[in-house]
Amino acid sequence: MERNVHFETSSLRDIAVRLAWAQLEVFADDVEKIQVLVSGDEATVSDLRIVVKEGILVVEQPQYGLSLNLMESRWMQVCVRVPRTWQQELHMNTISGLLSARGLRGSKIVLDTVSGDLRAVRLNAKEIVLKTISGDVRAETVQAETLSARSVSGNLVFDALEVQHLKSNSVSGEQTYNLDKGFTRMDVVAVSGDVILTSPLDKLNVSMRSVSGRVRTEGVDIGEEENLPIVRATGVSAGLKLISIKE
Repeated sequence: MERNVHFETSSLRDIAVRLAWAQLEVFADDVEKIQVLVSGDEATVSDLRIVVKEGILVVEQPQYGLSLNLMESRWMQVCVRVPRTWQQELHMNTISGLLSARGLRGSKIVLDTVSGDLRAVRLNAKEIVLKTISGDVRAETVQAETLSARSVSGNLVFDALEVQHLKSNSVSGEQTYNLDKGFTRMDVVAVSGDVILTSPLDKLNVSMRSVSGRVRTEGVDIGEEENLPIVRATGVSAGLKLISIKE
């Protein structure tokens, strides 16, 4: 069964998708209206709620946050196409399904998974939040004033990153952040998962501490001037590595 619905953007300030186990894809395209395409078994697709409430387009499975039976033989894929001119907020949440996002812009973008993996390419927003528990996050070409990344056991890998302030924490998942340009501040917390930070800057205000993990810097001149970009990284058994990479 399939559903295909369209919405004008003029009265909307946010798009909120909340799924229990369905696969979710959201991307910008050459369209004038927001398009929600759904495919899956008849019962699941029929139960999906798609409504506009107080300026928010809500796409939600009825069992979200209430009950979840992953043993049921159901399947559903949800695809959200937004105009390339979209500049409002986006909140995308899945529990066990894959979440894929690409080409998105907005004032705030939140991508949140529990056990499903998260894939993001070409995101641009004032604030971006990427969260997972056991799913892995892989992101490329992300631009933001503030990026918040959080995981428990899932790995966090970011390439071609352009941010002013990075805030991240993980328990056992590994973290890798490859910055293409300069930044203002990085705050990274890890328990047992190793951390690798790379940037093109060679002089930084750095404080890195790990209780039992190894701490290393390569090609970095550590200074204390007030105008220097700041790196603060702490760990328990995590290894911490800061690298300056120049083209």
